[in-house]
Amino acid sequence: MPQMLRYLEGLVTEKQDEGICLFVHGFGFYLYCSKSVINSVNEGDQRKIYTHLQVGENALGLYGFMEEEERELFQLLLTVKGVGARMAMSFLRHLDLGEIAEAISTSQVELLSTVPGVGKKTAERVCFELKQKIEKSSASSLRPILGDRHVTGTVLEALAGLGFSPGEAMRAVASASRQDSAAAETEEKLLQAALKELQRRK
Repeated sequence: MPQMLRYLEGLVTEKQDEGICLFVHGFGFYLYCSKSVINSVNEGDQRKIYTHLQVGENALGLYGFMEEEERELFQLLLTVKGVGARMAMSFLRHLDLGEIAEAISTSQVELLSTVPGVGKKTAERVCFELKQKIEKSSASSLRPILGDRHVTGTVLEALAGLGFSPGEAMRAVASASRQDSAAAETEEKLLQAALKELQRRK
């Protein structure tokens, strides 16, 4: 069923670590926000924020997203047993949209487990329950962004062997693939491109 509140557009009057206050026609709405919102808005900005209204037993929660694709992923995460709104937002606050989608598609449990509050069993359940949904998603941002799964997996393992964290490795591989799709064709090309990306980020 479509939600009553699809988005809010107004003035950002307050910005905190976990969310913002949006002033809309005399009302101040507090939104728990994704990393992309927190990183891109400032107090005084006039912004349109996509929303999800979470109805609980004792309270209502309003969650904000920069893109509709973020909201779609958030809502998919809510379908997983044991994942509530705060945990779903924690994914989007600590990992990029593409990183989460790719981690689910390639069953990168270790990377998903780096999200605060997410244990190994929950990460495994997220991968198991959402893998096919992610790959069938109509939103291009949620479809896997990398090429051959074997190539990707091998390169991620190689980077882990070199001492890089799962998050660092996934971000480098994803970035390298986005910048040059041909880089993902072979393990050697993708590893070289990912290492260049990691060197650039130092």
